[in-house]
Order: sequence, then structure tokens, then C-alpha cells
Amino acid sequence: MSLRLRWATGLGLVAALAIGLITLAAVFSVERRLRGAMDQDLRERASRVHELAEGLFRVGLERRGALLPRVVDYDAILQVFDRDGTVLLQVGPEGVTPPVDDADLDVISGNRPAIIRDVRIDGTLYRMITVRAFVRDGPLRVEAAFQILTDQSQLQGNLAALTARLLLIGAIGVLLVALTGWIMASRAVRPISDLAAAAQRVASTDDLDAVDQIDTSAPAEIGRLATAFQSMLDSLRASRREQQRLVSDAGHELRTPMTALKTNLEVIRRRGDRINEEERTELIEAALRESDQLARLASELVDLTSDVRHATEPVQAVDLTALARELGGRYSKLGDVRVTVSGRGALVAGRPTQLERAAGNLVDNAVKWADGRVEILVKGTTFTVRDDGPGIPEDDLPNVFRRFYRSAEARSMPGSGLGLAIVDHLISAHGGTVFAGNSDDGGAEVGFTLPPAERTEGSPEAG
Repeated sequence: MSLRLRWATGLGLVAALAIGLITLAAVFSVERRLRGAMDQDLRERASRVHELAEGLFRVGLERRGALLPRVVDYDAILQVFDRDGTVLLQVGPEGVTPPVDDADLDVISGNRPAIIRDVRIDGTLYRMITVRAFVRDGPLRVEAAFQILTDQSQLQGNLAALTARLLLIGAIGVLLVALTGWIMASRAVRPISDLAAAAQRVASTDDLDAVDQIDTSAPAEIGRLATAFQSMLDSLRASRREQQRLVSDAGHELRTPMTALKTNLEVIRRRGDRINEEERTELIEAALRESDQLARLASELVDLTSDVRHATEPVQAVDLTALARELGGRYSKLGDVRVTVSGRGALVAGRPTQLERAAGNLVDNAVKWADGRVEILVKGTTFTVRDDGPGIPEDDLPNVFRRFYRSAEARSMPGSGLGLAIVDHLISAHGGTVFAGNSDDGGAEVGFTLPPAERTEGSPEAG
């Protein structure tokens, strides 16, 4: 069942229930009022019976015929009976005999007051009142009871007609509500239908550009859903473009060392024993360098494309000061460049191995460009690496963290152009930011800032 049909059916059922309850309440209220009016009319007629009771038996038949219309108005039935239940007088249609039961005898004996109840005679429903009275039969004054009956056929007919009209009006109301629900549901779910169609097109064609701009103007939750879906598609498009660019750039970067490696191996195979030992050693060394570059490039590509946020290493508090000192000691032993550490860092939230890789790439890049000195500066949650090299040209500053980007000066030096891109990848995954510039004293100044770790009880102080 579609959402439109469920919505329309649900609203229709709610409307049917509400209208049904209102109809029942209306019919019940009208019936009570009509029955109340009928009972009041019976009581008024019973009062007149008390006034005319003795006269009905004292006058002759001619005079009685003139008195009776004042009691029953020709639209009711009148019956008089004594304590034994013997009918003394009956006025009304022939063949219609009101019942006299124990309740009526209790009334004439004075054991209970007048009663009003429904009785059915020959399939016709009547409303009947039984009252006690005294009549004079000759010289004797005897107890008697009067029964006055009113036909309820008209009342039942009116109630049936009212019920039919209310049900008809209710049915029309239910249809209108259901139709309104259908229209509202259709308008409400149209953005969802568009989203479903867009998802189906993407799934069937695998083409994110096949989806037109999605309408995000729908109100409330549906509008937010459409906006989120559009944002997701935009992110997927951007991710696919980055993926395609990465594949293209990686193919280009891999082609150079692979070509050089293949060329060296072909030279060794073609010339064989005709090359001397020195040339053979040089070719093999060149092939090994190209192999190492390929391995390094492959490793960096894996690091760059890995999902850092779903790594198995847990996020924990990392002390930037300890990280800086560990890197400073390590790189001081590798060459002629002097690496110093200054400042005091804070605890940051991250995965230690990944943050060490990011910080190590910064130091490695600085050592490659430094004339003789590299400084690691930590301050709060900011990790900065400075060198005394030539610095970064202003035109290259916006691009230093791009993948495979290498400035004109760097193209003659070893490297893949992925070191700083990996830093950006790792730091962004940790919710941090990267920056690059030139220091006032000359040389490059590259670093990152991370969110602080949440301070827990017992955690060491970090300034």
C-alpha cells in the first residue's frame, strides 16, 4: 500500500470514527428530546384524565364522545381497568388492546406511582403511561387505572430519516477528508518520490550527474531530507571527481618510475654481457631506486585513500610535547640538519600512529628543504615546523597540500608530492586544520591545529 493510500485511508478512518460518534450522539440526543416531549405530553393527558375521570362514567355515550377528544385528541388510545385488571372502558382503534400486567396492577393498588414505558402491540411500538384514578360507578366510588398510549411510528420514522441524512452527510465528509488526505499526501510525498526516483537513477546508471537538481523547498522534515540528499549527492560527485583525479594523477606519477625501471631492465637484458660491471651496478642501483620510489608511492597512496576515521587504532589523548620531542630526537640522528624543540603543547584527541605520521611528514619535508636548522614549535594544540630554507613561493602557498603538487623548485628533488597531502588528509579526519606560510626570519612554516582532548579526572595538566 502506497504512502498516499495509507494516509488517505487513515484520515478517512479517523473522520469516519469521529463522524460516526457525532452521529450517534446527535441521534441519541434528538431521541431523548423527542421521547421527553412525548412523555410530557402523556403526563399532561394523564392530568386531564384525572379531571374527567368521574365524568366519563357518569355521562351517557353521547356526552362521553364529546369528552374523550379532550383526553386523547383522537391520536391516542385510552383504556380504563379496575383492580382485577378488568377493562372498564377503551377508546381507540378496534383490535388494539393495551396489555395490563403486574406493573399496571401495582399502580392501581397504590404500590407504585404512575409509570411510563414502551409496549409493542401487533408489531407497533407505543409509548404508554399508567396512572391511578377514582371513578364513580353509580353510587359507588371505585378505584381504577387509566392507560394512555401514543404511537411511536412517526418518532421512529423521524429518527430513521435523521440518521440516514446524518450518515449521508458523514459519508460525504469522510470522502472529502480522504480526498483531502490524498491530495495532501501527494503534495507531501512528491519530494520523497523525487528522491526515490533519483536514487533509482543513480543505482541503475551509476551516473551521479544523471540526477537533476532536487527541490529542497519542501517544508519541515521532508525539506531537510531533500537538502541532506542533495548534499550527499554533491559530496559523492566531489568525491568521485577527486577519485578520478587521484587515479589520473597517480597513473601519471607511477608511469615515470615504472618507465625508468623498465628501461633499465631492458638495457640489462639487451646488452647482457656487453656492459661492464660498473655500468651494470649503476643500472641495478637505478632500478632499485625506482623500485623504492614505486613502493613509497604505493604506500603513500594507501595512506592517502584509507578511511582514517574507521581505523582500528582507538582515539586517545596524545601529548604534543612528547610527540615533538620524540620526533626531534629521531631526526637529529639522521643527518647534518639540527632539529630543536621548543614550547609546550597540550593534550589532543587522536590516534597516536596517525598523528605521528602527520607530524613526521612535516619534519621530513622541513629537513629536506632546510639549510641547517629545523625548529619544532608546540603551543597549546598547535604543532608547527619551521626551517631556514628558501621558503615557499607565494603563488605555491594555496597548493602545497594538494595531492601530487610540486613546485618548480621541488621537481628536481626526490619525492612524490603526497607528503603534505597526507598531512591534510590525516589532520582533517581528526577535526583539525592545516596551515602553511613563511616565517619572518625566512624559511617555511608549516603545521596543524587539533581539537583539545576532553579533560578527564586524573589526566595530566597540559598548558
